[in-house]
Amino acid sequence: MSPPARSVKVAVIVPARNAAGLLGECLATAIRQTRPADEIWLVVGPSSDRTMQIAESLRDASVRVLANPAGNRAAAVNAALAETTADVLVMLDAQARLHPTYVERSLEVLDLTNAAVVGGPMQPVGQTPLGRALAAALQSWFGVGDSQFHFQGRARQVDSVYLGVYRSERIAMVGPYNTALLRTEDDDMNARIRASGGTIWLDPDLRTTYLCRNGLRAIWQQFAGYGYWKVALATVRQDAIRARHLVPAAFVIAISVSALVAVLGWPWFLLVLLAAYALASGIAAVSAPAGSATDRLLMPVVTATMHVAYGAGTLFGILRARRLRSLARAGALQISKGP
Repeated sequence: MSPPARSVKVAVIVPARNAAGLLGECLATAIRQTRPADEIWLVVGPSSDRTMQIAESLRDASVRVLANPAGNRAAAVNAALAETTADVLVMLDAQARLHPTYVERSLEVLDLTNAAVVGGPMQPVGQTPLGRALAAALQSWFGVGDSQFHFQGRARQVDSVYLGVYRSERIAMVGPYNTALLRTEDDDMNARIRASGGTIWLDPDLRTTYLCRNGLRAIWQQFAGYGYWKVALATVRQDAIRARHLVPAAFVIAISVSALVAVLGWPWFLLVLLAAYALASGIAAVSAPAGSATDRLLMPVVTATMHVAYGAGTLFGILRARRLRSLARAGALQISKGP
């Protein structure tokens, strides 16, 4: 039996880097909770803007500030883990916003399900036409496949959740985050938790908002990074890889081979492939959540950017698989040795 929610010590962990324009509003949603957190940790990486100064200005009795020289998210969370004695850890990124009942409902769901991790579906929001097109793509079967935390639906057991609320005892059991994984560190942690017998539970009442990137270059960098670091993850946690993670790479290979065949005089393969992709992309745009005509017209552009970037990142990662394997396994070995 879990202790009563009010006797549980809760910490919110917020990694931040170059987030001067995001941190204040993010922290405000962490503070305005119906069940306030006992601690909020702002863990700031090297930034070219005023992120650290803003974090310091927000410091008070419950808001603590830590420096994260390594800069990556895994190192930021580990820094907070080393300092806190909280029973429950609420992960929050600077570009995310919490619904006022998020902490209270998370504690209820942890108690009801006895899960190791709980979370809700990602609710993406765009602030420009490209950002809104990305938000629609992130809620589309064509955009993200069967990634469960991108969709609403019934409460259920899943492989992963967005952000996540963790029992600290479970993280203590499986070890800290792998700092060699500059992305996919959550997938690694969640795979280790599942392997240890822990349950990950998605509840649609756990509501958060994710502020989407607003430019094609930023979207490309984001998804290329996902694809690249999925290769590193695969070298240490094959059970974290799903078929959908390989589809973008297969698409990029198919396009490349078809383009080569077209140059050699047989363009039909490429034309059929592009026509099929355009049709599926168009159907996804038409059936997307309500948006302006501009948002819908941009959605195929954004979706193609996501897919090609992810696929190219995966293929580049495969080319550098030996180096990525060495990095990821060194990080995993460090975890197994303990402090």
